Amino acid sequence: MASRWPKYTATLYHNGCMKISIPIDIWDPERGGAERYLRRLATALCARGHEVTILCLEARNPDKDTEPLTVEVLPCPRFPRWLRELVFALKTPRAHRQSGRDLLFAVRHALEADVYHPHGGSLRAGRFAASRSRPFLERTAGAFLAALRPSLWVLLWLDRRVFLRSSQLTTISVSRKVEEDLRRTYPSVRFHFERLYNAVDTTHFHDRDRPDCAGQLRERFGIPPEKRIAVFIAHRFQPKGLLHAVEALGRAENWHLIVAGRDQPGRFARKAARCGAFGRIHFAGPITDTRRLLAGADCLLLPTYYDTCSLAVLEAMACGTPAITTRQNGVVELLEPERSGFVLDSPTDIDGAVRGLHALEKRWRSFHDALVDGVSHLGWKHHVDRMEKILFRALRQT
Repeated sequence: MASRWPKYTATLYHNGCMKISIPIDIWDPERGGAERYLRRLATALCARGHEVTILCLEARNPDKDTEPLTVEVLPCPRFPRWLRELVFALKTPRAHRQSGRDLLFAVRHALEADVYHPHGGSLRAGRFAASRSRPFLERTAGAFLAALRPSLWVLLWLDRRVFLRSSQLTTISVSRKVEEDLRRTYPSVRFHFERLYNAVDTTHFHDRDRPDCAGQLRERFGIPPEKRIAVFIAHRFQPKGLLHAVEALGRAENWHLIVAGRDQPGRFARKAARCGAFGRIHFAGPITDTRRLLAGADCLLLPTYYDTCSLAVLEAMACGTPAITTRQNGVVELLEPERSGFVLDSPTDIDGAVRGLHALEKRWRSFHDALVDGVSHLGWKHHVDRMEKILFRALRQT
């Protein structure tokens, strides 16, 4: 982008303060995911003297007494969805320019930006990879129905458009996988990547009370003390590979699996009954604080079809809990295979998952010790330090 806000340049270098616009459709500080991340990041930036304005089409649960952010609601049609997405994408850069703020920092589908942080990576790549978890007929029918949705076409158009309209765009990637996916999906685009892994609250995630956490899990789910505990955490069970996790458990008789997340358990419970894991699969439903679950478990089992950089794996690592996941998960570049975790070639690598579970039975302590302090560089302070430097560099390029 050409420099559009020269009147703020002198102010920036005089007092080190940036004025940042962050668009997100629904701003709800009580939600998880991108909203929770943005709330914490934006609050930390405000604490360092920067001014952050949230541009949204709806604000929920505002905390007016303590919220350091400015929230600006842009009127947009609510229905149909495709029109809402398009109008919001058009209005946010316009509102940003008119405000005179320094940087437009987008985290979801945007028409243009100075800094773009797509946590989910490429929409096209993610949808294609996740579709592979479904049977052929279901996948074909799903693709046909999806093609009839105008909102999907708008989102796919925006997925590429932000790179074409923003000539000086800095793209923040959460893993090498995101960079590879975007380059493969859009080979004609020249990207400028800054890699910044997901942040982990290393003060909250720990296992100093592991015996208590494990005891509570065993009592709640009726797991005998001589059995090992694996956990699976996701809100969409199928694309995260739960069917394959259940199948692996059927061949690892010394393990129980606790499944946490919002999804229907029916087909997975039936799979457990067929493969010999009946009675060893426990569906916990949504869990707001996963720390005690991870700190009480012996393993995180996540044979996912697609993850840009799984926060569940990072949180497990911070708790000293080794993970078994796939090469389709960008977080594996932070794992040391056979030392701090196990990396499967694909979600369907049941043999590899079983070998990992058996190895953890014999050498769990060595894996745990290898993880201690292994994610200290992924704490929030380091994350905000790096983000602030990235934003300053992007501002100098505008």
